[in-house]
Amino acid sequence: MENKYHKDAIHVRKIELIVRDLNRSLDYYTNSLGFQVKEKTNVFASLTTNNKDEIIKLIENKEAIQIDKQLGLYHFALLLPSRKELGKFLKHVIEKQIPITGAADHLVSEAIYLQDPDGIGIEVYSDRGDSFWYTAEHKINMDTQAFDYSGVYYEPTDSDMFLKLPSDTIIGHLHLQVKDLTSAGVFYSQILGFQIMTKEVRDAIFMSDKGYHHHIAINAWISRDAKIKQENSLGLKSFTIQFPTCETMIFALDSLKTHNIEVLETEYGYLTKDFENNMIYLELIN
Repeated sequence: MENKYHKDAIHVRKIELIVRDLNRSLDYYTNSLGFQVKEKTNVFASLTTNNKDEIIKLIENKEAIQIDKQLGLYHFALLLPSRKELGKFLKHVIEKQIPITGAADHLVSEAIYLQDPDGIGIEVYSDRGDSFWYTAEHKINMDTQAFDYSGVYYEPTDSDMFLKLPSDTIIGHLHLQVKDLTSAGVFYSQILGFQIMTKEVRDAIFMSDKGYHHHIAINAWISRDAKIKQENSLGLKSFTIQFPTCETMIFALDSLKTHNIEVLETEYGYLTKDFENNMIYLELIN
């Protein structure tokens, strides 16, 4: 799949996660998922797939609490460059007996779902060619169908071994649980500049830039019983959205100002929050 859907588009570049036990999480993210450690201290670890770019930052908080049906992160998704790489990962999961929570064919992609030691949702997926994404009316065609375990498993050869995540693995998308689907949709589309790709899935909106099937997804599947995210809870601390041009970033910053949403300039980029208190850094592609 061409990188134009990510490198030249508004997309999620990295995320920060609060974990309870850094060493336990590091063991999972390196040995089970295949990340490499870029930097480590007593309180955080920076993870990469190419020895250069940080994709995930794990931050330890031994007092962090886990809240059922909490708003915020539903899952983050790691995009592998090919079905062959997904097959290698599937073999690795089976051979190492790493628990999965499910797998699905979404028509636009094929995905394996897992949870880290703190229950944080993770999707590992590969895209189908974009010629498979659209209906005859040129609408994104997404669904949840049975996963082709044997087809994915036998995509690589017997000699193809999973040793680590491919160097061009990226965060393909981020999926959030929200209380108010309408206002969250307004924030990510009208304010930050993502385009709505489909609302066909019940109580969910899938959004992207440059025609990708989705860079951001939001759902209100638990909104009736949902609990507001607390600062000391496990899971998502922040995520970084990268903008491909000055124009797209200026549009977002001006829109935030128009809607009286606070923006702070920091060394890590412009910091803001969405309507559901998710912390977001905005930065320009270098």
